[in-house]
Amino acid sequence: MDSDLDLRSADGTPLAARYWPATARSAGVVIVHGLRSCKENHTDFARVCRRAGLAALTLDLRGHGASGGELGPGAIDDVIAAAEALRARGHARVGLRGSSLGGFLVLLAAARSRRVACVVAICPARPEVLAERLGAEWPTQYPLTDAVATPDGIARGYWHATGDAQVPWAATWALAQATPQPRHLRIVLGGSHSSLQHTPAIQGETCDFLGRYLA
Repeated sequence: MDSDLDLRSADGTPLAARYWPATARSAGVVIVHGLRSCKENHTDFARVCRRAGLAALTLDLRGHGASGGELGPGAIDDVIAAAEALRARGHARVGLRGSSLGGFLVLLAAARSRRVACVVAICPARPEVLAERLGAEWPTQYPLTDAVATPDGIARGYWHATGDAQVPWAATWALAQATPQPRHLRIVLGGSHSSLQHTPAIQGETCDFLGRYLA
């Protein structure tokens, strides 16, 4: 049965999360929302994961939902703390799935911890776009190309919609070209910045990708 969790980030910031256990596999997925969203908005994908035999953990980033603090660079460690919470519950292999701001953060968290097996980034936000929307310069200190360029064995999958008016799909195409194998890129015609994360067909594709590298 799913249950609420109280976590702590590396700097002590209290984080709210929900754990969705599955019994078929020992693997789990951290699901990370976008800017001004919350974990409840991704219940649908958590259920997709659980039906596929993958445990899931939906997370409220700092400054969002029921978590404390304010959004800042410590959010990278929030994602890592969530991954460690899954490991503490017996899920030896962990993947990350994030959309928009969450896509930006999961790529950075994977590069920092190097303890995740795979990452799915859906319409990942660009640092300069985040900096403009937040009125803060900290995102520009974390270029995504630097985060993904080192061959480290982490499988990275990218999904982007051509109708995204916030982040050009070509930015994700270029990011994928800078990513060593194993990698996957899927550009979807139409859609919007937020549509793919809740499209059943894309949820199925991303869950299959995660399951392949978490098996």
